[in-house]
Amino acid sequence: MLVDLVSLRRTLRRTGRAYLSRLEAEIDEVAAWASERAKERDLPKARIRDLGDMITLVRKVDAGPVKGRRRDLKKIDATVSDLRELIGHKAVR
Repeated sequence: MLVDLVSLRRTLRRTGRAYLSRLEAEIDEVAAWASERAKERDLPKARIRDLGDMITLVRKVDAGPVKGRRRDLKKIDATVSDLRELIGHKAVR
């Protein structure tokens, strides 16, 4: 039993690292896209609206990092997925 628990903990850590790495890469992708849009002049009104929606999405994430709850991770994951959808990337899960 103890060996199995050690193995489970190892799997948890590897899975958690992979999950966080994926989310961080997706956030970096959205940040790079936003940085490029910030350099553009004369953005279409639809794109300006999208940027406003994106800001609202990010600011509305109400997560309690101290508690480390799964639902907080789900909120962040869903927000990143919505952001990627707004920039035109399909969420790959």
